[in-house]
Amino acid sequence: MRDWKTGMVAGTLAVLLLVSGPVQGPALGAAPGALASKDTVSLPNDVAALLDDCKDDEIKAAERQYICTELVGNTQLPPAVRAEALVYRGIVLLDDGHVNLAMTDFEAAIVLNPRDPVAHAYRGEVFKARGQLKEALAAYDTAISFDGNSADLFANRGDLHRQLGAPAKAKADFQAALKIEREHDIAIAGLQALSKK
Repeated sequence: MRDWKTGMVAGTLAVLLLVSGPVQGPALGAAPGALASKDTVSLPNDVAALLDDCKDDEIKAAERQYICTELVGNTQLPPAVRAEALVYRGIVLLDDGHVNLAMTDFEAAIVLNPRDPVAHAYRGEVFKARGQLKEALAAYDTAISFDGNSADLFANRGDLHRQLGAPAKAKADFQAALKIEREHDIAIAGLQALSKK
């Protein structure tokens, strides 16, 4: 039996699609390849609220997964919005230990929005969970090529370099992360670990 909230979400989405008609495309001035959100595309308020719920880690995983799935399946939404829903559903799956299903979602998100740094980074996290560190590093390289202003991306890539035995590259990435965010915990811990060797 379906939870009343889940049924309500599906019903709201169905009514929204009937009432609102096609969703508007990307807003003028949106950065090409940027991760779509309610701020970069014109979305009806109800769809934007569903996208927020899809991303909200305080909502139970099963409910979030259902909400994200509803958005993914709505072919009237812009591909970048569906890609974002795929990424967040993949995050839920990865957190629940469903590594292969998560990878499927991250790769599908990349097909819909090839320049999404978050999808590439989480693809790297799946490779890391599988012990495929070189593949994880390549995924982080791609993510950073699309977003060179993320301290998290540099810190996580630095950690991969450290694990792969490239301390100079690790140090450079940790320092790059700290230039972006002075108190980044992973970068600070990474530099401290390198200094102990």
